[in-house]
Amino acid sequence: MRVKRIDHVGIVVKDLDAALTTYARNFGFAADASRGGDVAALGIRNAFMPVGESDLEFIQAVADEGPVAQFAKERGEGTFMLSIEVEDIDAAVERLRGTGARVGSPNNGVAFVSAKSAHGVNLQLVQRK
Repeated sequence: MRVKRIDHVGIVVKDLDAALTTYARNFGFAADASRGGDVAALGIRNAFMPVGESDLEFIQAVADEGPVAQFAKERGEGTFMLSIEVEDIDAAVERLRGTGARVGSPNNGVAFVSAKSAHGVNLQLVQRK
């Protein structure tokens, strides 16, 4: 499994616009207007702020159900997931499963590793084209 980089860190927030304003004011980061928005299928609204060769993804639940809404209900705001870019998603999943890790099947270049297999971290694998 060849890991290329940390792709992004997902952060659950209550108010997306307020979070973007805070990070712009405090850290000088700027949102990438070409990415993010409403993702109805996931019940979220998101935005990305580039930080070096990685991104911060701010995620606000806009539905009462789904993983982000559940996270927000249980834990409030905070780090939701770490996304790792891999060279070959299928090979990465196969290798991790071979070690006994619980990993979901790849879908559109993305696979999720169970937090139980990553010391409590929601880990996302992503293969960029």
